[in-house]
Amino acid sequence: MAFPSLGCHVNVHWRILLLLSIAIISSYTIFSASPHLKDGLHYIIPASSSSCQAGHDQTTLASRPQLVKPSGFKVIGMVFYGRRDRSQILHCFLMHNLVDNGGWLDEVHWIRNTDNEHDLQYLDEILTQSDRYKQVYQEKTKDQGYSDAWSKLEPGHIYVKVDDDLIWMADDAIPRIVTTKIEHPEYLVVSANLINSPLLGWLHYRMGAVHPYLPEISSLSTESNADSDSAASIDQNQTTPPDIRAAVERVSWKHVDHPVWQGPDGYIFRHDEKPPQAREGQLHRWLRLPETPETRTPQLRRTPMINTTYETWGNGLQSWAIAAQHHYSFLENLHDDNLHLYKFAPNAKPWITDYDRLSINFIAINSTEILSHLPIPEDVVDEEWLTATLPNSIGKSVAVDTHALGVHFSFFFQGELTSTDLLGRYLDYAEENVCKKG
Repeated sequence: MAFPSLGCHVNVHWRILLLLSIAIISSYTIFSASPHLKDGLHYIIPASSSSCQAGHDQTTLASRPQLVKPSGFKVIGMVFYGRRDRSQILHCFLMHNLVDNGGWLDEVHWIRNTDNEHDLQYLDEILTQSDRYKQVYQEKTKDQGYSDAWSKLEPGHIYVKVDDDLIWMADDAIPRIVTTKIEHPEYLVVSANLINSPLLGWLHYRMGAVHPYLPEISSLSTESNADSDSAASIDQNQTTPPDIRAAVERVSWKHVDHPVWQGPDGYIFRHDEKPPQAREGQLHRWLRLPETPETRTPQLRRTPMINTTYETWGNGLQSWAIAAQHHYSFLENLHDDNLHLYKFAPNAKPWITDYDRLSINFIAINSTEILSHLPIPEDVVDEEWLTATLPNSIGKSVAVDTHALGVHFSFFFQGELTSTDLLGRYLDYAEENVCKKG
């Protein structure tokens, strides 16, 4: 029997030693080097997508070492303010995200976007809550998407623009979209992954994040008329006393505190139906349809979500019922620690929307970049300009960080969403988990 020569063993051993030496030197180089530095900005990106899955068991932002706030510029919140009933929820999340509380927001600029006296009184109240809150005055140019506000940006900073009806955000949402914007200068705009957003809503449905919900039947008045336009629709723009506009009553946000849906097996609620007419003075709620793995798809086909589409002006924008189903599904996912259903794989690249118009309810932008391209053309609103016209003209992209979660309450076309108890549920979550945490 022939045996390998000693020379062969030596050669093999030297090859192994050489490979080990290279691995050791490479490891030392990687781990001894500073984290990524780009333009003097120090940031660390977490390797896991599960940093905020347990939404109702939030810890303080300072206790999350994976995300390190950049230095050398300010992160400024930019709020188009108009409605107290939504803003009282947003206010809690913004306070929670101030640098004083371990967050990334150095300042929050509140831009007046209403003439309602009672809502403005509330704005005056919240402006006293922090020295980091500031009011910014603008010339109201509704037909141009309030473009005057964009000219008031301070150069050299990252702005996080949020609408006043952003009613939930993950602890790491602001850090993530700011980090993604810094890391990818090829993106003009970086958006959070928003629940109730026309394009993203279709993705959420297809990814399995939406569940079968229908309006409760037992709460309906026997005098209701399904074909009547006078159903329990509330005009969110009407001028009303503060005891009505601000009177959002807390309702348990936990789906397990509510019964399952009961009704006829053939009952279907279309995406274009009017809200059910509840008893006078009451809001209606949506309840979960019971399901098994075999019946999940048939149950979903009874709900408005079956008609959602991936288009800016489609049913996802126009339908209050599709929005309602998104919201009730999200609250279930939040309670059950299933927020991963909305996210792409941990190392997946952002979702690129070039050049479909994307809602700008929760975005990060570089102020210098925006200022250098003003003014906004008179025939284009700011949303169209920021997410389609400008990026297309300068060759940049618009991206969605799918791991940065936020919840947008409603669009103009979804005013009937106020006939549900959803604002009360989001207020309950905020009061229980965010508002009292500083």
